[in-house]
Amino acid sequence: MLRFIFIGLPLLILFLLAVAFGALNKQAITFNFIIGETSLPVSVLTGLFIGLGFLLGLAAMATKQVALRTENRKLRKQITQRESSNA
Repeated sequence: MLRFIFIGLPLLILFLLAVAFGALNKQAITFNFIIGETSLPVSVLTGLFIGLGFLLGLAAMATKQVALRTENRKLRKQITQRESSNA
Protein backbone atom coordinates (compact mmCIF):
# COMPACT_ATOMS: atom_id res chain seq x y z
CA MET A 1 0.00 0.00 0.00
CA LEU A 2 2.84 2.37 0.85
CA ARG A 3 4.47 1.59 -2.50
CA PHE A 4 1.28 2.60 -4.31
CA ILE A 5 1.15 5.88 -2.40
CA PHE A 6 4.73 6.83 -3.27
CA ILE A 7 4.90 5.43 -6.82
CA GLY A 8 1.44 4.79 -8.22
CA LEU A 9 -0.32 7.90 -7.02
CA PRO A 10 2.23 10.40 -8.44
CA LEU A 11 2.24 8.49 -11.74
CA LEU A 12 -1.55 8.61 -11.86
CA ILE A 13 -1.52 12.35 -11.17
CA LEU A 14 1.10 12.91 -13.90
CA PHE A 15 -0.96 10.86 -16.35
CA LEU A 16 -4.08 12.89 -15.60
CA LEU A 17 -2.12 16.14 -16.03
CA ALA A 18 -0.80 14.88 -19.37
CA VAL A 19 -4.32 14.04 -20.55
CA ALA A 20 -5.52 17.49 -19.51
CA PHE A 21 -2.56 19.11 -21.29
CA GLY A 22 -3.31 17.13 -24.44
CA ALA A 23 -6.98 18.05 -24.36
CA LEU A 24 -6.24 21.76 -24.00
CA ASN A 25 -3.50 21.98 -26.65
CA LYS A 26 -5.00 20.87 -29.93
CA GLN A 27 -3.38 23.49 -32.17
CA ALA A 28 -0.97 22.13 -34.77
CA ILE A 29 2.65 23.18 -35.14
CA THR A 30 4.71 22.72 -38.29
CA PHE A 31 7.80 20.76 -37.36
CA ASN A 32 10.70 20.93 -39.84
CA PHE A 33 12.91 17.87 -40.15
CA ILE A 34 16.13 17.89 -42.17
CA ILE A 35 14.48 15.93 -44.97
CA GLY A 36 10.92 17.20 -44.67
CA GLU A 37 8.26 18.76 -42.51
CA THR A 38 5.09 17.70 -40.80
CA SER A 39 2.27 19.29 -38.85
CA LEU A 40 1.64 17.80 -35.39
CA PRO A 41 -0.35 18.91 -32.34
CA VAL A 42 1.56 20.45 -29.44
CA SER A 43 0.72 17.56 -27.12
CA VAL A 44 2.09 14.97 -29.58
CA LEU A 45 5.36 16.87 -30.02
CA THR A 46 5.68 17.29 -26.26
CA GLY A 47 5.12 13.58 -25.73
CA LEU A 48 7.64 12.67 -28.44
CA PHE A 49 10.35 14.88 -26.99
CA ILE A 50 9.71 13.72 -23.43
CA GLY A 51 9.92 10.10 -24.64
CA LEU A 52 13.11 10.84 -26.56
CA GLY A 53 14.64 12.45 -23.48
CA PHE A 54 13.63 9.46 -21.37
CA LEU A 55 15.24 7.04 -23.83
CA LEU A 56 18.45 9.08 -24.02
CA GLY A 57 18.64 9.23 -20.22
CA LEU A 58 17.99 5.51 -19.98
CA ALA A 59 20.77 4.79 -22.49
CA ALA A 60 23.21 7.02 -20.61
CA MET A 61 22.33 5.34 -17.33
CA ALA A 62 22.68 1.87 -18.82
CA THR A 63 26.15 2.57 -20.24
CA LYS A 64 27.31 3.91 -16.86
CA GLN A 65 25.82 0.84 -15.14
CA VAL A 66 27.70 -1.51 -17.46
CA ALA A 67 30.96 0.38 -16.83
CA LEU A 68 30.46 0.20 -13.06
CA ARG A 69 29.66 -3.52 -13.17
CA THR A 70 32.80 -4.17 -15.22
CA GLU A 71 34.93 -2.21 -12.76
CA ASN A 72 33.29 -4.01 -9.82
CA ARG A 73 33.99 -7.40 -11.40
CA LYS A 74 37.62 -6.45 -11.98
CA LEU A 75 38.06 -5.26 -8.39
CA ARG A 76 36.47 -8.44 -6.99
CA LYS A 77 38.86 -10.50 -9.09
CA GLN A 78 41.81 -8.52 -7.68
CA ILE A 79 40.56 -9.12 -4.13
CA THR A 80 40.29 -12.90 -4.67
CA GLN A 81 43.76 -12.99 -6.24
CA ARG A 82 45.32 -11.10 -3.32
CA GLU A 83 43.50 -13.27 -0.78
CA SER A 84 44.69 -16.45 -2.47
CA SER A 85 48.32 -15.18 -2.64
CA ASN A 86 48.26 -14.21 1.08
CA ALA A 87 46.90 -17.57 2.22
